Amino acid sequence: MRRILYVALWVIVARVVFVIARTLAQHGPIGLDAHAYWLAWRGPMYTAGPGLLDAYLYSPAFAQAIWLPSQLPWPVFDTLICVSNALLLAWLLRPVGWKWGVPLYLALLLEVLSGNILVPMAIIAVIGFRYPGAWAFSLLTKVATTMGPIWWLSRREWRPLAIWTATVVIIVGLSATFAPELWVQWVQFLRLHASGVDGQVGPTRMIPLIYRAPIGVALVSYGARRDWRWTIPVGMVLCTPVFWPGTFALLAAIPRIQHRRQLFGSSPITRRSRSSDAPAAGSRAR
Repeated sequence: MRRILYVALWVIVARVVFVIARTLAQHGPIGLDAHAYWLAWRGPMYTAGPGLLDAYLYSPAFAQAIWLPSQLPWPVFDTLICVSNALLLAWLLRPVGWKWGVPLYLALLLEVLSGNILVPMAIIAVIGFRYPGAWAFSLLTKVATTMGPIWWLSRREWRPLAIWTATVVIIVGLSATFAPELWVQWVQFLRLHASGVDGQVGPTRMIPLIYRAPIGVALVSYGARRDWRWTIPVGMVLCTPVFWPGTFALLAAIPRIQHRRQLFGSSPITRRSRSSDAPAAGSRAR
């Protein structure tokens, strides 16, 4: 079975390489998603809907965070984003070794070159167990993929939930202080495109978010009670608004999640939460 999976993976790699070569031949440097981020401050921010060319979909906070690098010439900005993605993906896949890591890396190469933020979001799925505030990145970009709070609520871990909430409040407060009108526009944009169907074809249209999201939330909630951390990136895949093959880059978090768990076990926050709950449980038993 493993041999069949390995052969199938290399078949996927061949297809990805073909698509990359065709795209380079027809359109030049890829950077499709990165170009939308680069253009965010060069015109109206929230005009194009999900799935349309150069549509900026994320919060004003993300645009503000990348304002300085987005002032660079486009080729430099594109290179910066793609190289960052490449290094982060290599870190995520390192635990699986060369035999599986190389073909998995090549299979996800198109996502690296597109400049999307799915690889950084996979990093959030890894570090979010120890640093709850990191999940603010998910909420302020691809809102529906924010699985951290669902995990904590299901496990009744209030401290990481409070840290995440405080982080979000601080970031939003600072951002809105400088650009309140953009936040109004973004909220209106989210309400207008809640169905997420503008310009979308393929898997997104065949399996809309309204059907995928409840499954993803239920999976993460169940996984939290079982302590199955791998359910978080799987839930993120199911809850990603624009669903296409590149979305599976989020699953690159799983090898690193499993590796870090073997090294560190439960996060310090989780251990403290459980230890603080122990006396109360003991008193109820008495």
